[in-house]
Amino acid sequence: MTGTTGSFHVEKEGDDQLILVTLPDLPADYQASLLDRYGDIYFLVDFLNGHIPLEKIEILITYGFDLDECTLNKLPSLKWVQVFQTGVEHIQLNELENRDILLTNVRGIYGNSISEYVMSFILYFMRDMERFIENQRLQIYNRSILPDEVYGKTIVILGAGAIGREIAKKAKLFQMKVIGVNTTGSPVEGFDEMYTFDDRNQVMGKGDFVVALFPVTDKTYHCITKEQFQLMKKSAYFINVGRADLIVEEDLIQALQQEMIKGAVLDVFNEEPLPKSSPLWEVDTLYLTPHISGKTKLFYQRCIDIFDENYRAFKAGDQLAFNFNYQKGY
Repeated sequence: MTGTTGSFHVEKEGDDQLILVTLPDLPADYQASLLDRYGDIYFLVDFLNGHIPLEKIEILITYGFDLDECTLNKLPSLKWVQVFQTGVEHIQLNELENRDILLTNVRGIYGNSISEYVMSFILYFMRDMERFIENQRLQIYNRSILPDEVYGKTIVILGAGAIGREIAKKAKLFQMKVIGVNTTGSPVEGFDEMYTFDDRNQVMGKGDFVVALFPVTDKTYHCITKEQFQLMKKSAYFINVGRADLIVEEDLIQALQQEMIKGAVLDVFNEEPLPKSSPLWEVDTLYLTPHISGKTKLFYQRCIDIFDENYRAFKAGDQLAFNFNYQKGY
C-alpha cells in the first residue's frame, strides 16, 4: 500500500483476471483477506489517477459512486462490476449496459443489522433514554416520570421484503402488532395485517412507529409527503431506512416542527454526505445517522463472501448471484 491513493498489487501465477477495488473505507484486514484469496488485485481510492494498468482491469469492486462514462472509458477491458451495496440507482446503468458489463450488487445481508437499528431506536424512544442520559449529565435522580413500553405498540412496515420480515420478526419478540405494506397486499408470515401500496394511507394512522423500506421506483418516489405525515398519530415516530427519495425532506421537517408527529429517524438523505448547511441538522425531534443502519463490523465479510461466490462463478462461466437485469431495472 502506498498511502490513500496508492495501490497494493500482488501477482499470482495463472490466468486470474485483474481486480480493482475502489472502496475508500475498506479496512486493512479485509484488504489482506482479499489479497490472500485472489490473483492480480489493486487497491486504490482515486483509481483514475493511480499508476496501475487500468486498460487491463476486468473486475471492479466499488460502491458505484465512481462509475461514470469517463471512468469506464479508462477501463476498456472491464467485464464485471461488483457493487458492495444494494442500491444502484446512482450508477449510470445505460453506460454499463451499452458496454455489456455485468453488474452485481449485494442482497440479503442487511436484515439483521437494519432490524437491530430500527428496534434500538424504538427501545430508545419508549424507554425515554434521552431523558435519563440528560438527567445523568445534570446529576438529577428523578423517578417521577415513568417510561413507556414497546409491548402492545403497533409498527407499520412499508415494504415487506427480507429486511421488513426481519424487523417484523424482532418486533414480534417484543409483542408488538405488525402491519405491513407490499405491492399486492398478499399475506406475509410474521405480519398481522398486510395492505397494498395503493392503500398505504389506510395504515399510516395505525402505527406508533412507521418504518419506510420501499425501493425507489416511479411509483414509490416521494410516496411519503405531508399528506401521509398528517395521517399519522401525533405520538408516532417515522423511521426511514429505505431510500431518501421515498420522502419529501421539506415535508418531514414541517411535520416535525408543527408537531404532526412526535419524532423521526433518518439514515438516508437526498445529499450524502449531509452538508452542514442542511436544515435537517436543526430539527430537535429528528435523529440522524450517516447511512449506517446496514453497515456493521460484519458488513465487509458478508460482502466479500458474496463476491467470492460470484468470482468462482465468473471464472467458471456460470450465472452470478444478484445479477442486475438492465431490462427489468433490478
